[in-house]
Amino acid sequence: MDIVVIFAAAMVVGASLGTSGAVLQSVLRNPLAEPYLLGMVGGGALFASLAMTTGLSEAGSWVMPAASLLGSLFSLALVGAVAWCSARAKKSGGGDAFARSSHSAVILAGFVVGGTMGSLEMLVISLGDESAFTTVSKWLYGSLAHVSPAALAGTAAVFAVSAAGLWSVRRELNVMELGHDEAALLGVNVRLVAVIAIGSTALATSAAVALAGAIGFVGLVVPHLVRRLFGPRMQVLLPMSALFGGLFVALGEWLVRLLPGDVGVGVACAITGGPVFLVLLASRHSGAGRDI
Repeated sequence: MDIVVIFAAAMVVGASLGTSGAVLQSVLRNPLAEPYLLGMVGGGALFASLAMTTGLSEAGSWVMPAASLLGSLFSLALVGAVAWCSARAKKSGGGDAFARSSHSAVILAGFVVGGTMGSLEMLVISLGDESAFTTVSKWLYGSLAHVSPAALAGTAAVFAVSAAGLWSVRRELNVMELGHDEAALLGVNVRLVAVIAIGSTALATSAAVALAGAIGFVGLVVPHLVRRLFGPRMQVLLPMSALFGGLFVALGEWLVRLLPGDVGVGVACAITGGPVFLVLLASRHSGAGRDI
């Protein structure tokens, strides 16, 4: 029974991160956009670790997802503020500041925010007692070992809500691939779609972090691989990113079970995801990597 719960949790977590990465890359029009690199995972993990070390997580099962969501939104707000200020500084007239925001500014801001959140996580758990340090450290590297059926059901419900929100704007997201200004000319409410899309990804990411800890590379690698296999249309990209993301995390969980000791699934995802992304990146020289 535990194996079934863990496999189901891997599928839900991977689906949440995979679809989030696909949508963020589309909305921000940046091939490097994904929850981990934008600091959303780091922010969620920081707030969740605060809840764990202070004992707030004992108040109820809702505390961890709520703390994770607040952390993800906080990090996203910081990244968005930096990108918006960068866009205003480079403003040359007309257009939405969100659409004009520099691709490099978004990624650099996300990298710095995520790194800062990671350092604060280490500070938080270092100030706690030894048992809390061990527990939170293992959780931060991604772990599905102690997932309960109730927590899994809650995360699956949150993912279903976020997936429904993303599916409702799938056509608009396809149009936004052309560019935000072009989409606006075609009648798309760019700001509303962006709020729905980013809000849904923040919800899905926070639920995944609350359940399994910080897991990277899923939202970066999976969408690119799916685009290579099935194309960029959201009607296909969203469900396939969910499926392949789930399988990616499930494979990582299987791999860590073959290793000695208590290795987190996040470690396996990083070890396998990094080389896969490098292969995808290198292949662009032959014309196959147009999406990176």
